[in-house]
Amino acid sequence: MSRADSGRSERAQREILALRFSLYHACRDFPGGAAAIAAIYGRNPTTLQHEMSPTQPTHSPNPDEIEEVIAATRDPRIVDSIMEAYGDAAWVDLRELLQGFDHDKALPGVLKAVGETLQRQSALTDSVARHLADDGRIDREEFAECKLHLRRTQGALLALERMLERAVEGFHG
Repeated sequence: MSRADSGRSERAQREILALRFSLYHACRDFPGGAAAIAAIYGRNPTTLQHEMSPTQPTHSPNPDEIEEVIAATRDPRIVDSIMEAYGDAAWVDLRELLQGFDHDKALPGVLKAVGETLQRQSALTDSVARHLADDGRIDREEFAECKLHLRRTQGALLALERMLERAVEGFHG
C-alpha cells in the first residue's frame, strides 16, 4: 500500500465519508472484496467492483447493490454517510448490545452501556482538546474527526437509553 493509500485508509477511519467512498472502503476491507460480495448475491464481480470504485464516474451502484453491501459488510461507515446526508440524525447498532438481554440481570448490561457512553464522550473530549491545544482552533479536517466522535457518542447515548428502557420493562414486566 502506498503512502497516499495509507493516508486515505486512515482518513476513512477518522472521518465521515461521502457515500461513494464509504462503499468503496467497506468493499475493499471486506474479506474477498467486492468480488466476494458479488458472489453472495449472484452479481457480476467486475461490474460490482466498478460500481463501488470512486474512480469510475460512469458506474454507480443502484439501491439494491448498496443494500447488499450494507448487509454483507455491516460496515458502520456506510450508515454514517447516509445519516450525514440525511442530517441531524444519529444511529446505533443495537443487535449486539441487546442480544441475549436478560431482564433479571439488566444491571451489568446497563453499566456496560454507561461505560461505553463515557468512553465515547472521553474520546470526543480528548479529540477536541488535542486539536485546540495545537493552535487554539479547529480546522475542517479536525472538525471532521470530531464530528465522527460526536456521532459515535450520540449512538452510545441512544444505546444507553434502549438498555434502560429494557431494564424498566423487565422491572415492571
